[in-house]
Amino acid sequence: MENEKLYFVIRKDNWPNGRVKYNIMKEKPFELSEATRMLLAYEQLNDDKDHTYHLLPLEEFLSNDKNTVVMANGSHTIDTI
Repeated sequence: MENEKLYFVIRKDNWPNGRVKYNIMKEKPFELSEATRMLLAYEQLNDDKDHTYHLLPLEEFLSNDKNTVVMANGSHTIDTI
């Protein structure tokens, strides 16, 4: 489906010193069904409880580069120049 929301599979690493690190497992986002399959596979292979896996939805403004511009003044749209 063309309009289906896309998701990244994220690994959350909890370190003993209380710090948390996040990693995107693949470079590209996937549709919900494929992302869920990948999440379940990662969880099955995981034997370390300090690592957990999560789905992160791709925000529309990140996938649509025509309407997103980061200006030098920190604004995100041309309308706020």
